[in-house]
Amino acid sequence: MSLQNRLPSLDGLRAFSIILVCIGHIAGTVGAPDFLLPLHSLGNFGVKIFFVISGFLITYLLLIEREKTGSINLKQFYIRRTFRLFPAFYFFVACMAAAHYLGWIELWKGDLFHAATYTMNYHHERAWWLNHTWSLAVEEQFYLLWPLVLLFIGKLDARKIAVIVVCTVPFIRAVMWYGFEAPPSAMTREFQAVADALATGCVLAYFYKGGRDMPPWINRWFKSIWFYCVPLSMFVIPLIMMKFSPAMFYIIGQSVINLCAAAIIWRFMNVRKGLPFKVLNCAPAIWLGGLSYSLYLWQEPFLNSWVRDWYAIWPMNIVLTFMFAIFSFYVIEKPFLKIRKNFTHAKQNISGIILNAAE
Repeated sequence: MSLQNRLPSLDGLRAFSIILVCIGHIAGTVGAPDFLLPLHSLGNFGVKIFFVISGFLITYLLLIEREKTGSINLKQFYIRRTFRLFPAFYFFVACMAAAHYLGWIELWKGDLFHAATYTMNYHHERAWWLNHTWSLAVEEQFYLLWPLVLLFIGKLDARKIAVIVVCTVPFIRAVMWYGFEAPPSAMTREFQAVADALATGCVLAYFYKGGRDMPPWINRWFKSIWFYCVPLSMFVIPLIMMKFSPAMFYIIGQSVINLCAAAIIWRFMNVRKGLPFKVLNCAPAIWLGGLSYSLYLWQEPFLNSWVRDWYAIWPMNIVLTFMFAIFSFYVIEKPFLKIRKNFTHAKQNISGIILNAAE
């Protein structure tokens, strides 16, 4: 599909995000290059970018549907989400359950239940194998709540709520940290502590859909070399906070990551020139972005620094990750996306621009 028929750079940014997650998880695995060790925290950054993209993409889709049809068809929305996410997800969970019962891996009490019910973000004592499903739980909780907000309180009031969430969640994190002594896992994984990442994407969608123009000086800055201070700040500022004040990292540092991610998405969707833009929109990046969901599911068992078995040794772990992800993508994801067309109305396929971007 041509660049003109897709939301620019989104697939490439998804590819960038999954690369960050994989690098963060490769660090510490047997045989992995030593220079990767300091990069183990990159996974958190990759997931936050995924969250902002998800908030943006889903809101943009729903705004277009509301504009073209006058409403939001919740049934059709949830059918689309079900066929998009559940088959690959539950296939992965079933494989992990089978591996556990065969004695190949060891899951902890409650792991399967919380993974299967999309509540892993509130299950803080868990084994590695299903650990990453916490982020999928956060997104599923968002998919359940946000369309209802848009449908029942209206577009403009929903935008206000998104802005309020962005502004108030840091205070919620502060209460969790100082008032309830929440563990780091809760601070970065429970829905109320990370909802601002998704809400940041929602606000971004309103700006993009509304054709809002930034002041001329900001547009010039986005197009200049100085913009690259943003991705640098996204990584450096939170890490400095973590070194000197974990509280500051968990309360404010997460907001810094979200806002920088939003700025990066905005920039590469609107400034459509330069080498980074070409890289994000080249065929390999688009393919990797499409593969990112299955790749995220299957990187966890193999990019595992807690075991020393052959399947988790570099570079075999990379090979196996891609083998299983490609199988999941082509044998499970894509066929179910074709089946989905039989269960959704034609008018719901609102724009190829959206559907090609992993909607």
